[in-house]
Amino acid sequence: MSNKKFNFQEYFNDLSLIEKNSKKIFIKSKDSKVCWRIWGKGNPIIFLHGGYGSWAHWIKQVLPFSKNHRVLVPDMPGFGESDDLSLPHSPEKIASNVAETLENLISVEDEPIICGFSFGGLISGHLSYELIQRKLRPKKLILVGPGGLGAKRGEMETMIARHSKMSEEETYNAHQTNLKILMMHNSQKVDNFSVHIQKQNTDAHRIKSRPISATDTLTKILEKQDVPLFVIWGEKDASVGVYLEDRMAILRKVNRNVRFHVEYNIGHWIMYENESRFNKILEDIIQD
Repeated sequence: MSNKKFNFQEYFNDLSLIEKNSKKIFIKSKDSKVCWRIWGKGNPIIFLHGGYGSWAHWIKQVLPFSKNHRVLVPDMPGFGESDDLSLPHSPEKIASNVAETLENLISVEDEPIICGFSFGGLISGHLSYELIQRKLRPKKLILVGPGGLGAKRGEMETMIARHSKMSEEETYNAHQTNLKILMMHNSQKVDNFSVHIQKQNTDAHRIKSRPISATDTLTKILEKQDVPLFVIWGEKDASVGVYLEDRMAILRKVNRNVRFHVEYNIGHWIMYENESRFNKILEDIIQD
């Protein structure tokens, strides 16, 4: 055991240094109120976080990409500081509420780029489709380790469930272990900041994303659109395991022009584990 505790003030300060540069707004939709954080100016990039997540999944991207782009990052409904959604939860409902609020932030003249991580990759496919219906066609759709393809999940160790009777040290160690199991391949990259982000994210989530990710909902919605599609994986993504080729085959069937990038020796949360490499990959896709 590491016997570490959460340094809440340090975490708050670290996050605030990045968040203070954003414009934070809450926009009402039909079923929710969505919290958006916006950095920079230029052609918009929309980042969607993963399951049990928040805007902080993109903590290492918002400032670098805001130098040349308008970066828009929501807490999706049912996560972070956004309101809950009415039941039943579905990717269509999440995406339509995000799209409704996004209409207040972009215009038909924009060519937004959508980039979604994990569960957010699944929602990104639905958001892209929603925006097309609203005449806000995305320029590119970029998926990072997406769920919702109907492929088998990689085999991994059982993650540690947290409960109210755990001590602070036990809770810290549980989050640290779970990050090592699922999110990052290089255990040395699981630092104090990532553990704090993980705790805040999981404390605030209200939507069970994993059952949705286990379906083929992303595959089905991609079949209905022809937006230029790019998919990024870490080669050691624990959620994928040995089933990467299966995912590629599924995506080739729905979009014959899909382009893949697999980054060697990196795990699921690639944009945190090696932000400099990921940011270069993403910038190359944007400029392509």
